Amino acid sequence: MIKNLLLTSLIGLVSFSSLASETPLYTECSTCFSFEQFKNTARLKAKVDRPRDVYVMNLDKSIIEKFNVSKTITGYRILKGDNEPDGRGGHIQDVRIPIYSWTVDSYGVEQDVLNTFHNISDAKSAVVASLAGVSATIVPKEIAGSAWDLVGFGAKQYEVSSYYNEHTTLDQDISNFTIAAAKVSGVAEIEKVFMQVAFDDKSIAIYSLFGIIGDELIWDFEHGRDVDGNKVEPTLPVTSPRTYTFKKGGLSTFSNFYDAAVRSGAQFYSTSAKSPSSAGRVSCVGGKAPGSYICTYTK
Repeated sequence: MIKNLLLTSLIGLVSFSSLASETPLYTECSTCFSFEQFKNTARLKAKVDRPRDVYVMNLDKSIIEKFNVSKTITGYRILKGDNEPDGRGGHIQDVRIPIYSWTVDSYGVEQDVLNTFHNISDAKSAVVASLAGVSATIVPKEIAGSAWDLVGFGAKQYEVSSYYNEHTTLDQDISNFTIAAAKVSGVAEIEKVFMQVAFDDKSIAIYSLFGIIGDELIWDFEHGRDVDGNKVEPTLPVTSPRTYTFKKGGLSTFSNFYDAAVRSGAQFYSTSAKSPSSAGRVSCVGGKAPGSYICTYTK
C-alpha cells in the first residue's frame, strides 16, 4: 500500500537524472508548528554526500520553510561479533556502523515557490472541507447499515467509497489538489488522504486514498469502529485472540458482527444454553445487560 502520494513534475524528473545534487523536495508535515519541528523534518530527508533543498509545508496552516540539508559520514563504530557462531557453520563478523553528521541551513522561500505553495494550500483546504462534508453524511442504509457490513466484503467496501465519489465534489477537489502539487519544480511528498464515513448504527469507517485511475478515486478501507469502540478491520483476524464487547449496540450490533465473522470464516460456540452451539474459534457469552455480548476469540 502506498504510504504517500508521490507527485513528480517533469522538471523534477529531468533534474533528478541530470544533476549530481538531489532535486528539490517538497514534503508535507501536518504536525509541524514550531521552527524546530520544520527543521527536524528537513533533516530526516538528508542523503549522504548529496546536498538538497527541502521545503517543509504545513498545508493546513499555510506555513512553508526552506532548508538546505546535507549528511556526511564522519567515522564508524564497531559492533563486535565476538567470534560467536552464526548458526551456519561460521562466526558472526564485526559490523561497521557509520557515524553521521548533518548540516541544516535555513533560507528564505522564493516568491514563485510561495505562489505555488499557496495554490496547493488552498486546494488542500477545499479537500478538507469536502472530507468534513463526507463525515457528516450518513451512508444510505440500502448500501450499508454498519461498518461491520464492509468486513470481508470487497464489493461493499467499493460501493461505499463510490457513493461519495459520485455524490460529492471530493473527486474534483482531490484532482485540483494533485494538479496543484504536481506544479512544484521537484518532488512533492503529500501525506496520505483519509476519508471517514458514518453509518446509521453510529459506526464509522476510515478509507485512505490509494490513487487516481482515470477520473476515479481509488480508496482502501483501512479500519473502523462500532458504537462500542470495537475495532472493525477489512477481514476479521480469526487466527488470533480478540475480545469484542457489545453493550451500547446490543443485539443489533452483535448481529452485524456475527455476519462479518461468518464471512471471515469464523465459527461460533457459546456457553449460553439459550444460544446454538458449534465448534469454532469464537466464544460469545451474554453480558450482564440484556442484549449485550462479550465475544472472545480463542486459539
